[in-house]
Amino acid sequence: MRTRLLSVTCLFAGVLLFGCSTMTKAEGETKKARKEAKKAERAEYVAKALDNRHYKIGIDLMITRRMGSKPVTSDWELEVKGDTLVSYLPYFGVAYEATYGRSTGLDFTAPINSYEDSGFHKGKRSIRLQARSDEDLIDYYIEVTSDGSAFIDVTPRKREGISFSGNME
Repeated sequence: MRTRLLSVTCLFAGVLLFGCSTMTKAEGETKKARKEAKKAERAEYVAKALDNRHYKIGIDLMITRRMGSKPVTSDWELEVKGDTLVSYLPYFGVAYEATYGRSTGLDFTAPINSYEDSGFHKGKRSIRLQARSDEDLIDYYIEVTSDGSAFIDVTPRKREGISFSGNME
């Protein structure tokens, strides 16, 4: 009785493993084709958003010059809307020149003074832009890959620089 139960259990486990592990070549190719199509669709979306200068980058990591990198837990973001920059970024660093009253840091909305887009090169697109907040003239260097991953380097005139990484939304 015990050997019969053991053999039935082994047979059932073998059938279950064989049924779960087999994938036909056509199914594998279809899955790969869907993955490639999704990747191409994402790359097209990223390129179109950058071309139209309407994009938003959600931040997940802050890289300070003195304190290293820190994960960001809030909804910080950088948004370009045509000729307007919406900078909602955290700031930790040294201020070279003190501002009177409460400082807004990198949290402001302003017109973009200059915008240079180098286009895609080796899978990355580089953008340089400059905007003036109420307190400072700030340079932004943005690198975006075709899958939407982004790196932002921010260089204010009156403060120490800071960098961020995130993804295009």
